[in-house]
Amino acid sequence: MDFKERLNQGTPILLDGGMGTVLFEKLPGYEGAFELLNSENPDVIEDIHRLYLEAGSEMIETNTFGGSRLKLAEFGLKERCEEINEKGASLARRAADRCNAFVGGSVGPTGLLAEPMGETPAETIYESFAAQMRGLSRGGADAIIIETMTDVQEAKLALLAARDNTDLPVICSMTFDLSGKTPTGSDMLTAFTTLASAGASMVGANCGMGPAEIVKLYSSSISALTQAGIPLSAWSNAGLPEMIDGKTHYGLREDSFAASSIELVEMGIQLIGGCCGTRPSHIKALADLLSQRNITSPAYGFRHRAVTSRTSRFSFKEGVLVVIGERLNPSARKAFAKDLSEGRQTFLRQEAVKQKEEGAHILDINVGLPGIDEKAAIKKSVTVLSNSVDIPLMIDSDNPEVIEAALMTCPGIPIVNSINATDKSIETILPLIKRFGCFVVGLCLDEGGIFPDSSRRIAAGEKLLSRLAEAGVTSDRVFIDPLVLAESAEPGSAVETLKVISHFSSKGIKTSVGLSNISFGLPQRKFINSAFLKASIQNGLTAAIVNPVTAQFSDVLELSDEEKIASDFLNGSDPGASAYIEHFKNSGGDNAAAVSAPSAPPENIMELLFNYVVEGNSDDIETALDEALKDHSPSDIMNQALLQGLEKVGELYSSGEYFLPQMISSANAMKKGFLKLKPMLTDKSTPRLGRAVICTVKGDIHDIGKNIVAMMMENHGFEVTDLGKDVPCETIIQTALDSQADLICLSSLLTTTMGEMKNVRETLNQRGIDIPVMIGGAVVTDDYARSIGAHYSSDAVECVKVAKSILGV
Repeated sequence: MDFKERLNQGTPILLDGGMGTVLFEKLPGYEGAFELLNSENPDVIEDIHRLYLEAGSEMIETNTFGGSRLKLAEFGLKERCEEINEKGASLARRAADRCNAFVGGSVGPTGLLAEPMGETPAETIYESFAAQMRGLSRGGADAIIIETMTDVQEAKLALLAARDNTDLPVICSMTFDLSGKTPTGSDMLTAFTTLASAGASMVGANCGMGPAEIVKLYSSSISALTQAGIPLSAWSNAGLPEMIDGKTHYGLREDSFAASSIELVEMGIQLIGGCCGTRPSHIKALADLLSQRNITSPAYGFRHRAVTSRTSRFSFKEGVLVVIGERLNPSARKAFAKDLSEGRQTFLRQEAVKQKEEGAHILDINVGLPGIDEKAAIKKSVTVLSNSVDIPLMIDSDNPEVIEAALMTCPGIPIVNSINATDKSIETILPLIKRFGCFVVGLCLDEGGIFPDSSRRIAAGEKLLSRLAEAGVTSDRVFIDPLVLAESAEPGSAVETLKVISHFSSKGIKTSVGLSNISFGLPQRKFINSAFLKASIQNGLTAAIVNPVTAQFSDVLELSDEEKIASDFLNGSDPGASAYIEHFKNSGGDNAAAVSAPSAPPENIMELLFNYVVEGNSDDIETALDEALKDHSPSDIMNQALLQGLEKVGELYSSGEYFLPQMISSANAMKKGFLKLKPMLTDKSTPRLGRAVICTVKGDIHDIGKNIVAMMMENHGFEVTDLGKDVPCETIIQTALDSQADLICLSSLLTTTMGEMKNVRETLNQRGIDIPVMIGGAVVTDDYARSIGAHYSSDAVECVKVAKSILGV
């Protein structure tokens, strides 16, 4: 029978007692590394194992408590780490085999504080434990016992090292003080939830106090612990320590130790034994009592229901919106971007504390900024956040290297945002989710991109859930994100998104949205955000990445007057947000639209066409063109009416008087007019400003902004070849050469794909191809563009201006 099978029997397992206690008695005055005795005095170690086995121990621990590389380095033994641990495990294995007992590979703390609390890099701590785990496994341990840990981060790194380097079950045991917390501030429930989620087979408490005190410690949390499905262990000291004649003394008698330890077993503790001060006589007294009882532990099963920080846990409760603070993102916070680029954390600290005070349950952290070391930035940010606030984190990146760096540093169980159903994402992100035991946001997209209709988004989400389940990631660790699109650019998207939320919530699957996208390009965005959030909650939404201020009144689902107007736009009753924008034009306030569309009757047909473009009137423009063509040439209509109208739209958009819905409507009206005139225009009369190739770069499937840019450039007289999204460098360059392009326009919404822009520019340089490159997108900056030798535009209107400037037209 292996140890996992024994655990599943549900009856208590008796561990041995204090190895060090007996060693001090056998070798008084010994000052070297106890672990070296495995090689230099193995008979003493084997004899101690024999004494505990004869006392009734069903499992003995190896003499390797201080056997990590970092701990052995104090004795100049760092390079012998694997050898010493293998020897310790083989000695215990030989003794245990004589009695059909189990061997637990003992792993104690390094004595150093890991980041984020300390200064020792997490990777250093991890590697120190990894070598120890390999030795213990080779020596024949049945399980790894990580014990006497005071910092949950160090325990988590040891657990990770055990799981990465062995296939053994892992027991993680923390040391608590009389207040019920570790010296680094973790309470029992938070620490145990973190370690169980990270993959421990059993969690518990040892050392620090006697069994009576540990009984009190467990009593306050046992109901929550058993409900959380966490198998438990405890091995206590022989009472509280006393100093007698300058030496530590443990005076708890064997019968008292056994009686209190039995109380722990009756509470459901499945692995019981002794720690400091306990001898074979203590274990024998406990074994005798156990033989007189017929005790069965509760049936445990792991349930991952809470995200954690070092000192707190947050459980997901039905009907309670999870508020995930959105303001630690450089794309939307220039102050944060500036701090990141200059290596400061002022904004990070202040906004983290402020968002928590405003009601955030979890903080989203994104450090995607061009030109910085993103791995170093996320490690520093997680460190600062872990030491500034006590709430859990969401790691916001799709770069697996950045995610791994964050997860190595984070002392709790965070949420990773995000994974999707593409093969690339599954191959790179899924292993990290499994390895670190975190929660994850799953996006409803696959190789086909982001679908406008709910049915295809649902299919992508279901596909992702299925692939995660096949890999062992259960649905209770997943939030499905239906992907909120800008309603101004994708009319009907809000309704479709709500259908996706409703579908998954009805199946008991947690859902999450990034709220702010819904209101992109519109004034008074807070009302649209709030109205959509309330509609999402009514459809079963679990969590929202949102400004906590917006979510403060989300429990009041009745809509305000402003939210009702916003709701009309979101449900399609107010196409183009015309009533919404008109309301704020009249009511004023910040971001109010003072739309300057012509109101006086046009004096002639050319002015009427100008107005139709400015107003975005696609319905009547063709009729007006028929009238205009009676007296005006196609080229005059194009240059003196349509193009001038489009220029006016650009001015209104740039001044903040027009918003995205009006710009799109105007562009569509212009496009309809141009298509009617195009067959009548000669090559000379048609404005030919230049040829452009445009696309979203390889790895990025976002194309709303790119599509608007392409439409605006076409309407202004550029010949545009739109290659779509996720386009490889070679395709871009070859198309530009084949079409004799004057300009290459590249879009990227993700920091992880921005490198493709640089790749295109560098490849052009290497081949001696002199074609200008213009770049843009949410994460792109002017500084980044200059750094790679490209031009920059912030939006579709500016893109036309920059393109004209580049080509001198």
